Amino acid sequence: MRGRTRRRETADDREPLWAEKFSTEIDAYQTFATTPPPVLVPALIAADNRHKVLLVEHIRGHSPVQSRDRFPPQALDPAHLTAMLTAMTGLGRWKPPAGAFTRTPDHPARLDRDHHQGLTIPQEHRALTDLLHRAGTVLVPAHGDPLPTNFVVRPDGQVTVIDWEHAGHHLPGHDLAVLWTVLAATPQARPQIEELAAAEPPSARAAFTLNRAMLLLRERRNHRAVPPSPWRDERLAAIDRDWHNVRELLHTE
Repeated sequence: MRGRTRRRETADDREPLWAEKFSTEIDAYQTFATTPPPVLVPALIAADNRHKVLLVEHIRGHSPVQSRDRFPPQALDPAHLTAMLTAMTGLGRWKPPAGAFTRTPDHPARLDRDHHQGLTIPQEHRALTDLLHRAGTVLVPAHGDPLPTNFVVRPDGQVTVIDWEHAGHHLPGHDLAVLWTVLAATPQARPQIEELAAAEPPSARAAFTLNRAMLLLRERRNHRAVPPSPWRDERLAAIDRDWHNVRELLHTE
């Protein structure tokens, strides 16, 4: 939460999934307190995992977007976009201490799940599995869900990154792929992100393409589960277009 000290204590925190996410966020802030990351984050004041309490620094600033929409309909300020991309690129090069950011995705299991749920056909599943092999096994620290609403633009124009409950180690380019996915309404976003990815080694480029594909499959699954409505149908059509475009890259990376 931006702009004030934070205390979180809800019934949801007692559910296993939310308890795990809350623990992940506390671990992230405790890691930042001992090994500062190359991005601005709220300072930790106090944390108590057992009592579900997390107190962090008051951050003055504003959101880079006007709404809480996961897919912002308005274009971001170019300076805010650059600051966000710089933060996520720097985070991916950070070396947290051993034992920190232990959350890691099971990519083969997710690919198999998406295939069994009918989100991919056999050829696509094979192409994604091959791309996973080309991406390699090196994982890097990542925010996990760097939506625009998880950034606070400070008065000096820099950004502070908040909400670290999804933090962990991911394939390179995961955070950039999240921003690529959700910032379709910002014309400069995708070209800038793709330029950053193109400058990386072949394994990292493969990882970036795989990340985009898996994120789009997740969005397709989530939006298909929502009852039909004009906004849902429009959003799903845009996601499907992105999926078909990314699918063309599976054999070229």
